[in-house]
Amino acid sequence: MNGQRVVYSAVSTGLAAWLVSTVAGQLPDQRFDRLLARGPFRLLPAPNWRFFGPNPGVDDAHLLYRDITAGTAAPWKEIEVTPDRPWYALAWNAGNRAPKVLLDTLQVIIKVSNDSCADMVRITSSPGYLILRDYLTTRIPHDPGADHTQFMLLRGHPERGQPYAVEPLFASRHIPLRPDSSAAAAAR
Repeated sequence: MNGQRVVYSAVSTGLAAWLVSTVAGQLPDQRFDRLLARGPFRLLPAPNWRFFGPNPGVDDAHLLYRDITAGTAAPWKEIEVTPDRPWYALAWNAGNRAPKVLLDTLQVIIKVSNDSCADMVRITSSPGYLILRDYLTTRIPHDPGADHTQFMLLRGHPERGQPYAVEPLFASRHIPLRPDSSAAAAAR
């Protein structure tokens, strides 16, 4: 009995210390970083990722596309990047992977666009652009007879008491559609 108490106490103390050091390492205030990173046991791994990062996201990303038929462009349609989460998503959100990939892809395109001074050859050969191009041509239903599609990235700035401001970030070139892509995407 006494041995079980010692083991129970040791495990409980270790888990409590781990929890406290994890929480202290994720606080926005960095005063605990040096304390946790010193000593033979180094409780804080490098790099140190904060829960909300040094600059938390405060903007909304919008992805719009339109089909082009014989040179005539249809109105823009929005693709829902971040769908509403179900109530149980706090504990189990397996459906979050596809929206996360889409958001990361948009960020790659924006970063390459900013870094390359809008060099379209570099942007259109970036992995983010290629992934989004393939997503648009294979997974999104298109108008019958559409021969091209185009997408646009927008950033929304929600601020309390202010009108919702939208800023265009990037518009793609016309992307050719395969003749069977409209029917194949509509069947999904």
